[in-house]
Amino acid sequence: MEKKTIHYLTLNMIPDIGPVRFQVLLSHFGNVEDILTASAAEITRVHGIGEKIAQAIVEKRNQVCIDEELKKIEAANARVIILEDEEYPLNLKSIWAAPPVLYVKGSLKEDDRLSISLVGTRSASSYGRKMADKFAQDLVRYGLTVVSGLARGIDTASHLGAISAKGRTIAVLGCGVDVIYPPENKGLFEQIVQHGAVVSEFPMGTTPESFNFPRRNRIISGLSLGTVVIEASIRSGALITTNYAVEQGREVFAVPGGIDSRLSAGNHHLIKEGAKLITCVEDIIEEIGLLVQTLKQPPVPEVKKDIELIDDAEKKVYSLVQDEPQYIDYFIYNSGMSAGQIASTLLQLELKGFVRQLPGKMFVR
Repeated sequence: MEKKTIHYLTLNMIPDIGPVRFQVLLSHFGNVEDILTASAAEITRVHGIGEKIAQAIVEKRNQVCIDEELKKIEAANARVIILEDEEYPLNLKSIWAAPPVLYVKGSLKEDDRLSISLVGTRSASSYGRKMADKFAQDLVRYGLTVVSGLARGIDTASHLGAISAKGRTIAVLGCGVDVIYPPENKGLFEQIVQHGAVVSEFPMGTTPESFNFPRRNRIISGLSLGTVVIEASIRSGALITTNYAVEQGREVFAVPGGIDSRLSAGNHHLIKEGAKLITCVEDIIEEIGLLVQTLKQPPVPEVKKDIELIDDAEKKVYSLVQDEPQYIDYFIYNSGMSAGQIASTLLQLELKGFVRQLPGKMFVR
C-alpha cells in the first residue's frame, strides 16, 4: 500500500478528525504527511481548530495502530481508495467534505456514476418491499446502479431487486466493512460484493452505532444522481438522506402510498415540499435524462481560449474547474469566496465560454 494511502488511513482513524476537519487541515498544510508531523502549536494555528483539539490530534495520532488496521483490511479482502485516487467516485468527490477514505469490498466502476439511491423504512410493508424491488429492477434495466444502505426493509429489498435483474448495486455501511449489519444480511452482503461493492468510510471493526448513520446517509446520496424514497414515516432516517441530497444539488423523488398509511407519511411530506412524485422508473429517467445523456457523451475537444480575457477573480475560480463535473460547493470551499461571488463568477465564465454548467449546479471546463 502506498505511503500516502497509509497517511490518509492514519488520519481517518483519529476520532477528532472528521471529513470537515480533514479538509481544513489538508488545505492548511497542503499534504497529509505534514499533518502527521505537525506540532500541537502548528495545528492550533489552523483556522477553526483550537488548542484542545490540536493537542488531542497529536496525542491520538500516536496511538493509531496502523499495522493492525492493514492486517484487518487484508484479512477482510478489502481495499482502500483515498480522495486523491482516480478511482474515487466522481459523484462523491463533488460533495461538501467528501469522505477522505473509502474502504471497499467488491468493485467500483466508472458506470456507477449513473446511480440512483433507494431508501426507506426498516419496517417496510409488503407494498414498500414490492415497490423497492420493482424500482430497483427497472433502474438496472436502464443501465443504472442502485445504491442503498443494507438495512432491513426497503434497503434489503432494493439490493435484492437489483441483483435479481442482474444489475449492479452498492451498499454503504454505518460500520466497518468487516462488520455485517444486520447479521441476517450476511448472504446478501456477499452477493453485493459480487454484483457491485460494499463501501464504508469507517475504520475496520467500527460497530454500527446510531450516530454513524447520518454520515452513512450523506454518502448514499452523494454517490447518486438522485434519491428515491420508497416508503418512510415522518421520522424516518430516510429523510436525513433526502436532506443531504438537496444540499448536494441532487434530485429527490418520492413514491406515493395510501393517505392513511403512517409508513408513507414521510413520502407525502416530501412531495408537498417539492420532491417529484413518481409512479414508474420512466419518471426518474425523464428527470435525470439530460444529465445521463451528458455524462454518456464523449468529451468535447478542448478549444483553447485566451486566459487574459478574464479578470483575477475569474482566473482564481477557473483554476479550480476540472474536466470532471464539480458541485458549486466545491468552488465555495476551495476558493474562500462567498456563495454569491462564486455564483456570479461562474456565470461570467460560462458566458465567456470557459465553463459549462450541468444539471444540479455542477460545472466543467
